[in-house]
Amino acid sequence: MKSTSLIVGLLICLSTPLAVAGGDGDTDDGAAATAASDSRYKESPMLTALVAAGELPPVDERLPEVPALFEPLEGIGQYGGTLRSYSMDANPWHDLGDEPERGGYLGNFAPDNQTVVGNLAQAVEYSDDRTTITVTLRRGAKWSDGAPFTADDILFMFHDMHWNEEVTTWGGSAFVKDVRKLDDSTVVYEADLGSPSPIMYYQMGQWFTSDWQGYHPKHYLEKYHIKYNPDADTLAKEQGFEGWAKLMHSHYWWAPMNDVEKPTMQPWMFTNIDTTVKVFERNPYYWKVDAEGQQLPYVDRILNTIIDSELYDIKIVTGEADFAWMNTSFENITLYKENEQQGDYRVVLLPGFHGSEAIFGINLNHSDPVEREINNDIRFRQALSLAINRDEINEVVYSGQAVPRQATILPSVSYFEPEWAESFAEYDPQRANALLDEMGLTERDKNGKRLRPDGKPVHLVIESAVSVGATISSKLFELVQEYWKALGFEVTVKFQEAALWTQRRDSPEHGLMVAPLYFSTEVFAYTEPYYNVSRRQKDVSWGVEWRRWLNAKYDIEAGTATLDDFEGGKIPGEEPPDWVMDLENWDRESQQHLLGTPEYNSLRQKVHDWHARNLVVIGTVGMVPVPLIAKNSLGNVPTEFLPWMGWRGDLNYFAEGLYFK
Repeated sequence: MKSTSLIVGLLICLSTPLAVAGGDGDTDDGAAATAASDSRYKESPMLTALVAAGELPPVDERLPEVPALFEPLEGIGQYGGTLRSYSMDANPWHDLGDEPERGGYLGNFAPDNQTVVGNLAQAVEYSDDRTTITVTLRRGAKWSDGAPFTADDILFMFHDMHWNEEVTTWGGSAFVKDVRKLDDSTVVYEADLGSPSPIMYYQMGQWFTSDWQGYHPKHYLEKYHIKYNPDADTLAKEQGFEGWAKLMHSHYWWAPMNDVEKPTMQPWMFTNIDTTVKVFERNPYYWKVDAEGQQLPYVDRILNTIIDSELYDIKIVTGEADFAWMNTSFENITLYKENEQQGDYRVVLLPGFHGSEAIFGINLNHSDPVEREINNDIRFRQALSLAINRDEINEVVYSGQAVPRQATILPSVSYFEPEWAESFAEYDPQRANALLDEMGLTERDKNGKRLRPDGKPVHLVIESAVSVGATISSKLFELVQEYWKALGFEVTVKFQEAALWTQRRDSPEHGLMVAPLYFSTEVFAYTEPYYNVSRRQKDVSWGVEWRRWLNAKYDIEAGTATLDDFEGGKIPGEEPPDWVMDLENWDRESQQHLLGTPEYNSLRQKVHDWHARNLVVIGTVGMVPVPLIAKNSLGNVPTEFLPWMGWRGDLNYFAEGLYFK
């Protein structure tokens, strides 16, 4: 464990020369005022001082011709200060981390939460036939190193990264089949073979068009790419890499970031990263202003200290964290509230938006034929669900603040039906046992454990990633384990490190995979559904072999693969049965229609009727409030998730507007 005193000492050392909350103490305000007097826009005093020293162009030259306009939650902020936050590792998914949600989507959602408008891009235009999207970039927008941000950065991401077999990415949008450049500021996205693709449109307002997935700095990375630098392999070997792709990966990859020099379009840019701290400083070329012409962000720096997980809540209650939410726990709400005055912070309970805090995926493709037969009996899945005392989980774990419900979307979704949340969600252990007896699982060993047809005990292995185990209450796991033991099952809970968990998740040998039910809101349920066969179901892997088969089939149909690419010249996995293909077909057909249309709603209702009927995933309780901790001096603090958001990390969207009062 890191020493607490060592971490505090590091904070003091790093914070001493920085600004106190509300402003930079060492700025020459006289010189700053003179340098800024003729500007249309305003900037942080720390930047004005650099302009006065000749180290930075004037703010008018750094902003686009038409900057994006920031709309504050509370009011116009003021410049200065250092935001302190804490991470458990160097990865970006932590409080005020460098994840894509922190800023830079090409588009954004209008107040109706269905129309995509410009953000980093000045305009996003959807064609009448819903097959193309024309994106007009902001002329004069620049990367954090001052280089122009152009259409070439988008084409580089797709043509030279996503669609290059030697470059590893997260794959980009599966619904964008081509990207064309009309001029330096205009790009056209095309769907597959002229087919309507509303999902491509809605993704424009999400992380798919961030600096992780939508664009990369071509001017910075092309020297590592063999297409642009014939000597890239030689350069790679000189730096200890086996080839250009590995070298390039070391410079563009983000989890965690290795190259702090890589330019960004986010509000803050890296200045330092090591095993103990990540330091971000304002991006002098950030492309957004408020109504008074002040360039964002308001806060000068983010100091993100990497600590052991057990120190996270200590940093909160002692007042050392200015802003925290990603790893807070509702179980600790009393601890947070009791220390509000001492820590000089406030606790904001954000309305919860998980469809379920924990869903249990039943492996219908298990490699053990006996276990597969049991899992595929609907009575078994119904029994597991009926054995869960959701009211007790709600009271014991979440102080009655959750909603006992089945795994499904939120009531706020326009086409929601209450029966989806109620399906086999009542606590009825007597009925559960009767269903298991009806299945023929009546034989028991001397310890009272139910026996499989082959004479072995029925053994339920609950598997989850360590990171997920840190998010979902351990008490919830313990309670579910006891409920299922009471049915006469042997039950084991296993938490695995990320690499092993991923390996298990993608194998037909795994047990019951567990994860939160993210993406249960209107927009995310459209763009990243957990509910279909070929995509996000992989997180709990209820049909991993069916998913493999479908995705290989789609790759062949799209021309990105042939049978020769697969072992034995055959499609891997298993072809799904008709009842499973119904779900896949309804889901894919629904993506041909716009949000809110009768056709879309009808198809989505079929999808969720299917899940309520088949219970391939089992929910527990959902909509648990999320504790957000904010120093009392901090302004523009969010009090709710926006309707288009899908997980905790989306709150980074508000970071640029935070300020010290």
